[in-house]
Amino acid sequence: MNERPNNPQDAEAEPTVRRSGFPVLVLAALSVVLYWGGMYVIDFGGDADARVHYPYRSFKQIDDYQPKDADAMAAAKGALVYSRICLACHQADGNGSRSQNAPPLAGSEWVAPKDPSRIIRIVLHGLSGPIKVKGEDWGTGQMLAWKETLTDEDIAHVLTFVRNSWGNKALAVKPEQVAKIRKETAGHQSYMTVPDLEKVVLLGTP
Repeated sequence: MNERPNNPQDAEAEPTVRRSGFPVLVLAALSVVLYWGGMYVIDFGGDADARVHYPYRSFKQIDDYQPKDADAMAAAKGALVYSRICLACHQADGNGSRSQNAPPLAGSEWVAPKDPSRIIRIVLHGLSGPIKVKGEDWGTGQMLAWKETLTDEDIAHVLTFVRNSWGNKALAVKPEQVAKIRKETAGHQSYMTVPDLEKVVLLGTP
């Protein structure tokens, strides 16, 4: 049996380490992941702004949604009151519900007047009996009175929201307007009716 002769130089040689090649597929996959991660942060991370979260892409986009004045802030607060108190009957789109006997608020002539005295009375004292809205008759259902539940601010805010949603465009309602009518109608112990409301002369009308 032949044996490899010992070479004194081999015994004294320094040990060496060979480098193996890095797998090309792993490198390509890593590059794709890093690229995708970077793009995701750019697209959905608000440019790495800690104030921004999905689905918003930048703080400017969030800021654009914020109310810019007192009336817009009131409407934003009113939207919360609406979702809690009114939405079940008048619906998210403001078109009302026949099954709930709730007439539409979108485009309603009772909502739109510059003077909100009648609509404030409806929210304070409720409404009973038939009413015509947008040329259609609505039955003998009753809307609850909210004078004991909602504050002047709540009513002003929700009416500001209603009067500026679903295509409606009218002046904001102020808490002091609600307070005035609350005081004026303190002796009214029943629901409002259409004849009651028609007795109210709106400011700015002949």
